[in-house]
Amino acid sequence: MRIPKVFHPILGVLIGAILFLIGIAVLSAAFVLAYKVVQYAKPFIVEVFSNIIHQLATLMPL
Repeated sequence: MRIPKVFHPILGVLIGAILFLIGIAVLSAAFVLAYKVVQYAKPFIVEVFSNIIHQLATLMPL
């Protein structure tokens, strides 16, 4: 099936818009996933840093 030449620019813009929306959806999902991972890991990271600070404080008292 041949597509008339008159529709080529319209199809190009339509495909570009669809790809743009797909890209926005993928980036949004990636940022939401990264935010959820940071929220999940925050207590563990805080505990690790507090343990490190505690160890340094016992090794080098002021």
